[in-house]
Amino acid sequence: MPPFNPPDTRLDFEKTGWKSKAVATIPFATGKIQGKSAADPRLPPLPGPGDRPYEPSPEYDIVIAGSGPIGCTYARILVEAGFNVAIVDVGEIDTGTKIGSHKKNTIEYQKNIDKFGQLMPVSVPVSKLVVDTLSPASWQASTNFVRNGANPGQNPFRNLGGQAVTRGVGGMATHWTCATPRFHKEERPRLDEKDDAQDDAEWDRLYTIAEGFIGTGHDQYDQSIRQHLVLDTLRDAYSDVGREFQQIPLAAKRLNGHFVEWGSAHTVFDLENRPNKDKPDDSFNLFTATICERLVRAKDEPTKVNHMRFCFKAQVFVLCTGAVSNPQILVNSAFSRPGDPASFDSPPEELPYLGSFITEQTLTFCQTVFKTTLIESVTSDLTITGTPGFEDYNVTYTPGAPGNVHPDWWNEKVVYHMMKHQEDPLPIPLDDPEPQVTTLFAEDHPWHTQIHRDAFSYGAVAESIDSRLVVDWRFFGRTEPVEANRLWFSDKYTDQYGMPQPTFDFKFPEGRTSKEAERMMTDMCAMSAKVGGFLPGSYPQFMEPGLVLHLGGTHRMGFDEQKDKCCVDTDSRVFGIDNLFLGGCGNIGTAYASNPTLTAMALAIRSAEYIIANFTPAPRPKK
Repeated sequence: MPPFNPPDTRLDFEKTGWKSKAVATIPFATGKIQGKSAADPRLPPLPGPGDRPYEPSPEYDIVIAGSGPIGCTYARILVEAGFNVAIVDVGEIDTGTKIGSHKKNTIEYQKNIDKFGQLMPVSVPVSKLVVDTLSPASWQASTNFVRNGANPGQNPFRNLGGQAVTRGVGGMATHWTCATPRFHKEERPRLDEKDDAQDDAEWDRLYTIAEGFIGTGHDQYDQSIRQHLVLDTLRDAYSDVGREFQQIPLAAKRLNGHFVEWGSAHTVFDLENRPNKDKPDDSFNLFTATICERLVRAKDEPTKVNHMRFCFKAQVFVLCTGAVSNPQILVNSAFSRPGDPASFDSPPEELPYLGSFITEQTLTFCQTVFKTTLIESVTSDLTITGTPGFEDYNVTYTPGAPGNVHPDWWNEKVVYHMMKHQEDPLPIPLDDPEPQVTTLFAEDHPWHTQIHRDAFSYGAVAESIDSRLVVDWRFFGRTEPVEANRLWFSDKYTDQYGMPQPTFDFKFPEGRTSKEAERMMTDMCAMSAKVGGFLPGSYPQFMEPGLVLHLGGTHRMGFDEQKDKCCVDTDSRVFGIDNLFLGGCGNIGTAYASNPTLTAMALAIRSAEYIIANFTPAPRPKK
């Protein structure tokens, strides 16, 4: 007898005309944006910021959705220019006294990087696993169905399964690696269509401002022993081919030999309500636990405004909620169209390329354990006598001796550690900063590298291995933008927040993307072998698509909407809407391998400057 295969009723359901509640309420109209945000109905009413009473329809010059580093870049520039600005964010403040700060700034994670937290996945296919050990009395579906927030419309073979978002004030900058490299010219989108020199000059200007906002530095790890073990080894190994190695450009401030303060949204803009005693002339409010649900056109009537929903009014609206949530809000506002694009008879009239040409980087990963020769080299300048734990034990060195291999700061740290911790067989101090090394994207090796120790679950260290011995190797490859790679939003299913469910239709393209990924893997294997042997369980591997969290191109930028197949112009303004701007990596439609945050900040700076030049702050009431 053939096995019984029950019909998949989901496929029949997909063909019905039924629409989710979210999609059924989308108003299809045109005109300028009036504005709208909705609060989670389980939360208390939206408070009046500061000492002001609650307002059902607050009005501002500028409303920004999203409090990450991009939203804070807009806020900083526009508030300083005299605009009355509000930020709404779906998340709450969970980063301590500094609103929107990096979670790694807490002592817990500075002491143990492997305890770092988790993010929220974007699109999880429905599992078809049959649980045959349930009680006969328990209910179980005969076919796959929506369970535990899964997405029935997600093809697991075309998913970015590692793609995730954060729901907290400060956005992804509460979790990021703080790497802020400038894009190589091959990675950058153009801001001047014809003049190369002018394009270079504009990018240099914007990058310089952005680096000042986020606090990019290049020397925070100069007095790390492990940093020099990795850096010097690689420089020596590749000196004959002229390959350059340096510290990763990092948004971080070294506080002392033990701790750094990692850059974050708070570094860009402190997110405190204003006016306050420090900023008496500024006007700014932060609304937390407030999801931006929809943008309402001026011709539309907003749905009922009560304790569950609030209508924000403003001259200008800026979406900085991420490469997934920005297009999600737009689709929920009647831009483009919900549903699988493969089922469309014709492209949407507005933003026909929204969600097309998406990119995500390829990622190779491994971990190595330092070679014995490198560990032994740590003490090469020292004189060690006696036996640890006995009175005759002593460790000394001669400061400034011509034959010393290492600088005095190195030897002082090692001597102090070996005398204080005689029980420790490793000469590396317990608080020695981790390595932060890179060889940047270049034409002959078009991938970005991070050789370090960082706080992601796939980089956890085995309990039997001292974490001071472990080096993480993460190599990031570029992906060619192709129209078939899409992000779309279901007209049948909703996510945990009642918004149209994001769904990926993505596969790494053949050709240059695939060939460079193989070359990148070979490069990582050869390079890592210079430093140590592979950690068991962390052998070289390609990681799950999406795990990089550098999704780009979901609302990409260009000069002409039709010719360039894009959604926003080079000032990040949505085509056809004078007062709507999009910020973030979704604007970057090129094939890029480097960390994109600094580039997205640079585009936000340019966009904010455009807003200042074209809009005027409303007069404020006299004090």
